[in-house]
Amino acid sequence: MLRRIRFLFLLCGALAACWAPQSHAQTTSQYSNTISGVIADLSCGMASQIIRTFTVPTSTIIGDVDVGVFLTHSYRSDLRITLTSPAGTSVTVMTWPGNVQSGDNLNDRFDHEAAAALSAHVGNVTDPLTPVPPPYAHSFQPSSPFSAFDGQNAQGIWTMVLCDAVAVDIGTFARADLFIASTNLSVSKSSQILSDGVNASSWKALPGAAVRYCILVTNTGGATHSNIAASDVLPASLSFVPGSMATGTSCTGPSNAEDDDNTGADEADPAGMAIAGSTILGTAPSLAANTAIAFLFRATIN
Repeated sequence: MLRRIRFLFLLCGALAACWAPQSHAQTTSQYSNTISGVIADLSCGMASQIIRTFTVPTSTIIGDVDVGVFLTHSYRSDLRITLTSPAGTSVTVMTWPGNVQSGDNLNDRFDHEAAAALSAHVGNVTDPLTPVPPPYAHSFQPSSPFSAFDGQNAQGIWTMVLCDAVAVDIGTFARADLFIASTNLSVSKSSQILSDGVNASSWKALPGAAVRYCILVTNTGGATHSNIAASDVLPASLSFVPGSMATGTSCTGPSNAEDDDNTGADEADPAGMAIAGSTILGTAPSLAANTAIAFLFRATIN
């Protein structure tokens, strides 16, 4: 799946300090589809299945996705729902293997951060039809996590497919709402000359000088961002210092030593770093709201 967010920053040279920020403002947007339609019996894969779209007009990096679905149906566990992003990633919103739900209707907001799994939906309880959502009557985790969308660009057409997979019961689709929260990621790059081999202090950007670089990725948004990946290209004027990679929560605080190949016990941080040719790579599986991760390494001026 998960498409990683990549930030490419050319090294800003052998300066005492330099930085280049990039960010995405955090917003939560709602996109609704209220085109009603009959949920035909045994419609999965057929022309009669319900297909509804949501158009996201602007570019935004996804931090969180929720979907609300409102419909009538006399046996809701017959239903199957999938959601596909503009990038082509499909996630199962709702299916009921081994958990028959005889209750009527669906008035649920699917949220992978909800406290209860979908299986906790009481089987024979009828979901209310009034008032018309949102807000939705219940919130449950989807059958598959929506974190598969995290880090993608939300812009474009999202597609929801809803169908009936079991005989006898039918219903009517009323509305669905797509909720997208963007992350607020910023990236900065700094450098510090550690020594120049000539001066005792006030070091200069001379050939042979040692420079420490730090790429700091900060999430100031309200949602965890998955699959962080930062990259930086070493120019010909710099040579990487083997064994100098480290990760931490700031450019100046304590750090964890990393090896140069993004594998091994040191990656249990769980962040990792590597060098491939002249490209420095830093990765982390997630970055919680209001936290930061620093990727540090050293180079010498040729």
